[in-house]
Amino acid sequence: MSEKILIEAMSNLVQLDIDTVHAYDQALKEIDDRIIKDRLLKFQDDHRNHISGLSKQIEELGGQPPEYSQDIKGYVIEAFAAIRSFTGLKGALAAMKTTEEITNRYYGEVVSWEAPSAVKKVLRTFFSEEKVHLDYITSNLKSMT
Repeated sequence: MSEKILIEAMSNLVQLDIDTVHAYDQALKEIDDRIIKDRLLKFQDDHRNHISGLSKQIEELGGQPPEYSQDIKGYVIEAFAAIRSFTGLKGALAAMKTTEEITNRYYGEVVSWEAPSAVKKVLRTFFSEEKVHLDYITSNLKSMT
């Protein structure tokens, strides 16, 4: 795997994490349950940590991480989260489930690539956290049906 391709893939992950942070902003506005809200705030912080950690790895590989701003995909994800969140807790969780599914799918792909051990370690750690996010949200949605 070339460093250029790896840097591009990690940059895409950073952008996805940026977009996810914004989607959490929208969903959290509609969640009143303190326990769930606190957990989702922690997940949002995880995404901020992923942005920082991946950006550091990109720089160490000689790349330039993306700026902290949404791309067009991010606006679509945020709008989707906002619209779904208007239906309350269940809609907000459903929106975040979709967002976390996308994030998990992409992390799952990139973590399987050849990469320096430091990068692999970061990717594995972050992918593990992403799985926790999705499992928690899915579990809460199942308990609401």
